[in-house]
Amino acid sequence: MSSIRPAFAPWAWSAAFAAAALSLATGASAEVNVSVGIGGPAYYEPAPVYQAPPPVYYQPAPPVYYRPAPPPPPSYYVAPPPGYYAPPPAYYGPPPGYRRDDYRTQHRPEPRLSDMQRRALDNCSLLASREQGRCRATVMSTVH
Repeated sequence: MSSIRPAFAPWAWSAAFAAAALSLATGASAEVNVSVGIGGPAYYEPAPVYQAPPPVYYQPAPPVYYRPAPPPPPSYYVAPPPGYYAPPPAYYGPPPGYRRDDYRTQHRPEPRLSDMQRRALDNCSLLASREQGRCRATVMSTVH
């Protein structure tokens, strides 16, 4: 019996061997676990119980009493001073020793009147008061 091998057969065998080796390597690293369970009584730890501490009673503090503040001192109403002040009695006149005639003679000498002008000026006082000023002005206008 003669067997004829094709030329690609060695290559095919080596590829199949490499594929099998790779598939085994991935299965080894997959961590496959196998367990067998047998049913039986199970023990469960009881749930924790939380209990509040017992109440603590304190005696209340004694009441504190405060003395009321003393009342403020009495205040008295003082009326304001009167709103009108009268000026002190005074005389508003020239200072003592001042005379109007002295002022005229010191600063302005009397004009020299003739006898006739003097008589005319004296006669002006005989006229009515509203005409005396005009009469004096007329007499004085004749003085040089």
